[in-house]
Amino acid sequence: MRKWLKGGIALCLTAAMLTGCSLGFGKNGSDNENQARTLKVMYYDESSFFQEYGMLYSALYPNIEIQVVETNQIQNTFMEENDNDYDKALAAFIEKEQPDILMLEPTQLEKLGVEGKLYDIESYVTDSKYDVDGLVPGVIDAMKGYGGGNLYAIPTNFSTQALYYNKDLFDEYNVPYPTDQMTWTEVINLANMFPTDGDPLERIFGLKMGWNKQLSTTVDILANTEGLKAFDENTLQMTIDTPAWASIVEQAQSIMKSDVLFYDDMLYGGGGDGVVYFEQNGDYYSQNPFFSGRLAMSLDGNYFVNQIEDAKNYAQNPEDIIENWDMVTAPVGSQNPDSSYYTSYYNLFAINAASTNVEEAWKFISYITGDEYARVKTKVSYGNLPLRTKYMELDTERNYAAFYKLKPMNQTIDYTKIPERYQYEYYNVSSETFNKVTNGDITVAEALAELQLRGNELLATEKMTKEEQEKYWEEQNQMYMENSGSVPMIR
Repeated sequence: MRKWLKGGIALCLTAAMLTGCSLGFGKNGSDNENQARTLKVMYYDESSFFQEYGMLYSALYPNIEIQVVETNQIQNTFMEENDNDYDKALAAFIEKEQPDILMLEPTQLEKLGVEGKLYDIESYVTDSKYDVDGLVPGVIDAMKGYGGGNLYAIPTNFSTQALYYNKDLFDEYNVPYPTDQMTWTEVINLANMFPTDGDPLERIFGLKMGWNKQLSTTVDILANTEGLKAFDENTLQMTIDTPAWASIVEQAQSIMKSDVLFYDDMLYGGGGDGVVYFEQNGDYYSQNPFFSGRLAMSLDGNYFVNQIEDAKNYAQNPEDIIENWDMVTAPVGSQNPDSSYYTSYYNLFAINAASTNVEEAWKFISYITGDEYARVKTKVSYGNLPLRTKYMELDTERNYAAFYKLKPMNQTIDYTKIPERYQYEYYNVSSETFNKVTNGDITVAEALAELQLRGNELLATEKMTKEEQEKYWEEQNQMYMENSGSVPMIR
């Protein structure tokens, strides 16, 4: 089985050089390999760019000099010069640096496109020399969705989650296997078919769907799957005090009353009930209930495949590690059965409409989103999945299509417009409020009304400058130390 997470950049370079690849770039299929050119790329920082893309590309095309303009300048310099408005700062950065290639977020595509700052690359993508059919299904449609109907960018990789299941446990207890595109209600119904009794150190669990046993965590999972938002980013008004949200909270309460769920805090001798479920002297792998055969279903990321393989290779008792497992798509919303909240595209590369080097820019993008790059990068993808499906299937026994069957739910939020106090404080407000529901102190209706009010108060606060954010965290750390007599909290 290949490893997505293992390897090193030297392997990339070696593999690429050995390919002797011959790629036709440009609409006319011509490319003068001996002509020296400069390509300016906007990216997080120069070092990470060359590690991820530049070293490999430069080895293949030594006549191309790549210059990286680092986006950390936006926060460090341009924000202060542009009234702390990120959109203005980004526009000023692009205008000053004039990169040929822009690395962008999904929320930036439509706005920059409408402003005429991005080159529509659809004619290049549909050219017969670019293998669009080998891409993850739906990626082009997703990019057009982000771009308001126009194709401005292509990502280089993506991540997602799937529902992993233990086939032996399903067979033992005569429970039908899960299937693709099940809702959370259907998955919970399957989980409830597994027993909840027995010795705590041996009993099995039906499902892991969250990290901890808090109502707010389960509510967030269910709400995200259904595409519900707690606030409207355009009006900066809360939208949580609604019948739809009330139904989600009531469903979360019902789920948590069941004894079939596993939570990670159970690994450390608890889960709120004081019961020890796992031997504390076992190794990491034996304490994972899915690895050790005590968990029927687990919602986890694509990286979980490598973790299962590591367990078989490095556990103290590898013979006890699960063998007969498979996966289906992550649960879907009742109104969005073809979409997944858990699928995200990363590093979207676009071309500056003002670039005088469009052909060379497309040549670069088409390579890092192409077949040769995907083949090599499967060995060092750092937890992300390759953009091309044929390098995703590690064997023929399992349903790897679960990783790319669902398109991403268009739930992107432009947090540059959201007040920092909301971003910093609402999570704790939500947790505290839902804890009061769990404790019986307030009703669901009262909780949602309280969150509507307190959330609106946070959304009404002003955006902070960089200095104000630093001062805020200094004050928070000081308060934490005064209240706990402990070391400063980690931001």
